[in-house]
Amino acid sequence: MINETEAWFIRTCATSKREVDEICKSPGEIIFCLYIPVMWMLVVWGLLGDGMMTKVPVAFIDNDKTAISREIGRAINSNRAIALESFNTFENAMRAMRKGYIYGLVVVPYGYSRDTLSGRGSSVSLYVDETRFAVAGTLQFEMSGIISALKIKKTATASLHTGNGTSGAQRIVNVVHSDFYALGNMQTSFLAFLGGALMPGVIMVSAMLGFVTAIIREEWRDSVGNWLKSAGGSFSAALLGKITPHFALYCFLFLFYMALFAGQGGFAPTGSLFVWFSLGALCLGAFAAMAILVTGLAPNWRSALVVASGYAAPALPFTGFSIPLDSMGEYVRAFSKCLPLTWFIQGQAQQWTLDAGLNHMGPTFTALFALFIIPLFIGYYFFKRKFGTYIS
Repeated sequence: MINETEAWFIRTCATSKREVDEICKSPGEIIFCLYIPVMWMLVVWGLLGDGMMTKVPVAFIDNDKTAISREIGRAINSNRAIALESFNTFENAMRAMRKGYIYGLVVVPYGYSRDTLSGRGSSVSLYVDETRFAVAGTLQFEMSGIISALKIKKTATASLHTGNGTSGAQRIVNVVHSDFYALGNMQTSFLAFLGGALMPGVIMVSAMLGFVTAIIREEWRDSVGNWLKSAGGSFSAALLGKITPHFALYCFLFLFYMALFAGQGGFAPTGSLFVWFSLGALCLGAFAAMAILVTGLAPNWRSALVVASGYAAPALPFTGFSIPLDSMGEYVRAFSKCLPLTWFIQGQAQQWTLDAGLNHMGPTFTALFALFIIPLFIGYYFFKRKFGTYIS
């Protein structure tokens, strides 16, 4: 004699088996749920390459044509991020930039050496296309470092020649000193910066659409009655049994991401892999709960798919990984807090770069748990109301 709990568990397993059979009979779902997310993860991985911006073509116009201006050109060209191409005129260089042949333009003005040595000072001009924000930011950063190093070198040399000696020159070189610690991304790799957000974003968006598709499949096939019958009329067993195979699949994909990112990519976390995975699993659970809410509220399967796409697809820009949440408008910031991916990205940073303990992660886990529980209970209520007529 089995008790009610055991009977419920058997119904849930029967529904999961039915769902696995349905997936296996549908090649389109296998492609949609498994191959496409993996393909896009690998595309992102390949797109970002080794994560380093190297040999970006930049125009160089030397109007001064002196030893100092040539030294500037050699110093810039020795940087791994920049590949200088000489141009005779500003107009030709700008024409090349407009055509997309170069990404920046460095101009050494007439009289640069004379003005620099006389003490009046002069400046090297850098023109970049700010619509290519990542390239422009990198060029500005690299050029700033190169020019600053050259200035310190020239100042120290002048000090040495004016009788201050090596100790005086050393004091000038060391008068300003900074320590820079790039936690989690010491090489300023775009693979770490973008891959750490884009790849889990692909998984979570795919999961949301996969969860919704699994449920609305029963509507468009007019098989809701058979689905609920396989669960013995239990809505909780029907939903858990249907979601579980997809949830397990996307948990596996998340483990694949962790292995690719932290293993193959070398971006190992300073914190716990288990906590990192728990964050991902809880985020997937929150998307599953939202899928139940959407399908419970939507009047038909088409509406459910549209709403799910509108909720999941634009989630990534609101996570704060590229634009700080504090820089967003208040209503946008409030919306971003309602997205599980926002809290996952925050939690991933806490484990990946900051070695945060569980005592520091209370708000992150609380928010993800709330985004799981609240939609689940509301969605379950409306789901029962919507499909209650199928239970005779």
